[in-house]
Formats: sequence, C-alpha cells, structure tokens
Amino acid sequence: MLNLGRMYARSETVKTNELFKAALDLAVKVKYAKGQINALNSLADEAWNNTNYEQAIKYYYKAYRVSDSIKDPKCVALSLYNLGWVSCILQHNYKEDKYLYKSLDISLKTNDLGGTLRAYNALGNYYYDRFSAQKQKIYFDSSIYYTQKGIDLSKKNKIYGPLAAFNVNMGDLFYNMKDYRSAIFYYSNAADGYKVKVDSFNMVFILSKIAQCNGEFRDSDEDIKTLNFARAYCKKNGALDLESDVLQMLSNLYYKRGKFKEGFDVFKEYIEKKKELDKKSYSTSMANLENNYSLEKSEASVTQLTQAKELEELRSKKKNYFIFGLTFIGIGVLVIAFLLFRQNKMRQQTNIQLLEQNNIIKEKKEEIDHSIQYAKGIQLAILPDINELNDQFKESFVLYKPKDVVSGDFYWFAKVEKDFYCLAADCTGHGVPGALMSIIGMDKIIQAIFEKKITEPNKILSYLNIQIKNVLKQHSDASKQKDGMDIAILKFNETNSEVEYSGANRPLFLIRNKEIIEYKANKTAIAGFTANDYEFSTHKISLQKNDGIYIFTDGYADQFGGPSGGKKVMTKKLKQMLISFTDLAAIEQKNSLETAFNEWKGSFEQTDDVLIVGIKI
Repeated sequence: MLNLGRMYARSETVKTNELFKAALDLAVKVKYAKGQINALNSLADEAWNNTNYEQAIKYYYKAYRVSDSIKDPKCVALSLYNLGWVSCILQHNYKEDKYLYKSLDISLKTNDLGGTLRAYNALGNYYYDRFSAQKQKIYFDSSIYYTQKGIDLSKKNKIYGPLAAFNVNMGDLFYNMKDYRSAIFYYSNAADGYKVKVDSFNMVFILSKIAQCNGEFRDSDEDIKTLNFARAYCKKNGALDLESDVLQMLSNLYYKRGKFKEGFDVFKEYIEKKKELDKKSYSTSMANLENNYSLEKSEASVTQLTQAKELEELRSKKKNYFIFGLTFIGIGVLVIAFLLFRQNKMRQQTNIQLLEQNNIIKEKKEEIDHSIQYAKGIQLAILPDINELNDQFKESFVLYKPKDVVSGDFYWFAKVEKDFYCLAADCTGHGVPGALMSIIGMDKIIQAIFEKKITEPNKILSYLNIQIKNVLKQHSDASKQKDGMDIAILKFNETNSEVEYSGANRPLFLIRNKEIIEYKANKTAIAGFTANDYEFSTHKISLQKNDGIYIFTDGYADQFGGPSGGKKVMTKKLKQMLISFTDLAAIEQKNSLETAFNEWKGSFEQTDDVLIVGIKI
C-alpha cells in the first residue's frame, strides 16, 4: 500500500493519504512498528509537500515516538531530523534546533554516515536561515562550519553526490554574500563531483551558476556563451524549471553588459517560460481539485451539486486570475521596454560627461596614490630600526605585513637607561585611518616614557588611555568617536632576567621547554569605552635561557584561507606553529611564519594588518 500511495503522490493527494492511512491502520493492527514508522513518515512527507507543516510535525512526532519505543537509533535520528527541518527551517522556529543537534549526536554515535551527512546539511541550512533573518555573523560562520563538515566527510568517504551538493550550498552562501570568487571555487568543486557521477543536468546547472558569478566582476563573452549553451541544453531536454532560471541569469547579464535589445528578447522568452510553468502548475492544481471532487462524489447528491458549483466557481476565478496575470505581465513588459529605451537615451547623453569625469577621477586617484605612498615613507621613517631590537636580543625578529600601503599596526622599542621597552599595537582600522591612529599612539608612548618619566608598563597604558581619549575628544559616553587600540608592552631589566608585561586585549606568549604559557591581557582597549581611571595590571616574569617571548596583533590569527577555504587560522593554530618553530633561529622563525601565512591565505585577500614580535632569551 505504501508503494501504491507513492505512485499517486505527485498528482492525487487524497488517494495518496487514504492509501498511507490504510497502510498505517494495517501496521498498527498487526503490531508492525517499522511499518507504522514508514507510513507515518510518508503521511508527514505528503503534508510537507503540500505546505501543511503543522500536520507534518504531528506525523513526524508520532513516528519519533514509535521509533523511540523500539529503540531504533536510525529511525529516531531520521524522525528528529524531519522534526528539526520543518520546525527550524520551514517554520523559522529557532527554539527547536535541539531536534537537529540530537539527530546529529545519534548519527555520530552509531556511525550512521547517511544520517550524519543529513544532519550537517540541515544545520548548515538552519544557520544560514538564521543569518538571513537576524544578520548576525556568528550564524553565517556556523553555516560555513557545518557545510564544511559535510564536505570533509563526503570527501573522506568518496560519496560524490552529497559532496557536490554540499559544495553547491557553500557556493550559494558566498554568492549571497557577494563573494563571487569564493562562490566560483565551490561551484567548480561541485562540478568535479557531478563529472564523477556523470550528472549532465546538474553539470549544466553548475556551469550556469559559475557564469553568473563571473559576470559580476568581469566583462567576457564566455559567460554569455556558457549561459546560451545551458539554455539550448534545457530546451532540448525539456528542463523547464532550469531553463527559466538560466533565461533570467542571461537576461540580467545582457543588461549588465549594456546589450539591452538582447536582454529584452531573452526577458520576453523568460516571461513565456514562466507562463508555461504557471500553466503546468495550474493544470496540476485543477487535477487535484477534480480528484477531490470524484472521491467525495458518493456522499450525497446535494453535496455533489454543491461541490460541482464550487468547483466551477473556482475554475472561473482561476481563469480570471490567469487572464489578469497575463495582462499585468504584458503591461509590465511594455513599461520595462519604455524604461530601457529612455535609459539608453540618457546613457548616450551622459557618456561625454562621464568620460570627462573619469579623467578627473583618474587624475585625483593618481594624486591620492602618490600621497599614500608618501605617507608610507613617513610611517616607515617613524618606526624604529629593527637593528635596535637585534642589538638587545641577537635572536629576535619582527614580522610586519600591512594589509594596505600603510598600516594600523605598529611596533616600537627603545633602550631607556638600564631598561629596554618593546611593544606591539593594533589601532582601530587599517590603511590611512589606522596609520593616523598609529602615529598618535607612538607620539603618546614616547611622551609618557621620555617626557613624563613614566616607567611601569601598566601606568604607561593608563597614561596612553587618557591622552588618546583627549586627542579624539572622547569626553562623554555620548561621543560617537570610539576609536582606540589594543596593545602589549614589555619592559626588560638590565640583564634580561626579568620582564614586566601589561596588555590591553593583547596577550603575551612565553614558550619554555616546548610548552606555551599565556599571560592574559586586561579585557579592554586603550581609549574608546575604557574609563579614564581604569587601572591596568602588570605581570612580573622571571626569564630563563632559551625562553621564547611573543607579542602580536590579531591579524595573523584572523586570516581566512586554508586547504578547504574560508577558515580562520585561529589563535590555537598560531600557538602550535610558534611551538614547532621555537628551536629555529629567529630569521628562520620569521620566514616560516610568513610562508605558513601565505600558504594559508592562498587566493583570499589579506584580512587585516599582521604584526608578530619574537624574542629568544
């Protein structure tokens, strides 16, 4: 009966439900639990397909209760997955994510590969749905995390269908964030999976997506050729849904390239395909209505006449809606044609003005570029000579990689009487704004040590906090100017046997005998929201020969990239690298860190300024 019900599932909802209910009654009668589970899931699936989500949840929950009663973990995991998908993703009830996590937990514990992949897919979709609704980046990162877990597991077990599907999902995530190059990377991986499966339909689908992405940042006829190839394939194979999507992509790309006539012709074809799809959907809906009518025909003659009248009225309304829709579309096409014509005329009239403005912009850009290069020279001149650090510590290095021409990160060191000061700082922003903040920061540090004779690291930070707030006029909570900096400052005694450390959001790593000791910073920045009377703490640390000391900004750990793309280095991995490089000479440590950074970054843009200062005692 279940198989017979599935035969009717696409066109005859009432017959389908009757057969599934009959199968359920029989399974209950003979006490066949798995038969009950299958029938309940089938009824729930049918309710899901007809967007009756409340009914679907009731059936899925009953399936879960039966699965739990017979202690079948795979059935329990499937029921929980179904409950979670309908509740969290279709109904956006985010409080019910426990179902998805329980499904994943059971699948992992029972080594259920299919169930695990299913749960990773659901959690990836769930978190992207939350990100779309609430715009909090943590949800986007979680969606990336679970989708990547699905990619890794599929790749490990050489399951190419799910591997391709997860890559498509990842590509869609980055496309919706307008990161088109990352989207292409994952779409291309999906294409490789579909090649292995010899899945021509999905190959065409993916090639269309890649062409759409390329069209966002390059001007090439290859993308138009690809979409026209996909268009021909869909037409030949009767793939109406995909053909409609491809036509929309192609029309948008023509408009983007200024080919308005071609774009308008394709847009008209897109409208025709949408009509054809709507007509097909309308025919299916009418068939369902007629089946409903036939099944209930035998109840009574009065009911029969009433239903016939209602059916005719519904048909009449549907016809009127359809005619109104066609009229509306026709008017829309004419309006679009007029707007495109007017836009083309206006474009011709403004071309000369745009050319003149473009020349002015080009000249201004050259002036700005020249000014920024000059600013770079000034910033490098202000930074201390690395040899000052090497004179104090023969084994020492500074890894300094600005994101832009100038940097918001800066380092500073100086011998002051018997003591040696060394610091690494990260100002708000990068580029020109960050560079301006770095100059202010260096000026106030020099003022604190040389003019005000402040020697303790924590008091230097307190002075810096007040002075920067004064410079930026951060005099009240209402001030909109909340820029500041994170910083780690060290003060070595004459024999380098002891160091005093203070930090604002930047820690100190000490590596001794291949083990890392982390000294925590105060969890507040210099300036911004930090009160004028805030007191920073100091750590006094006794040093041993061959101790490795590292202070740094957050740019290295925050860099995106990696073998699978889109992951941060993270502080944990940075710690592992520092431990593995600690026996190397300072220059080799620097080179190894820089090589590892570039390999991790790959084709991704540099996320932030990077600064690491390393010292071996």
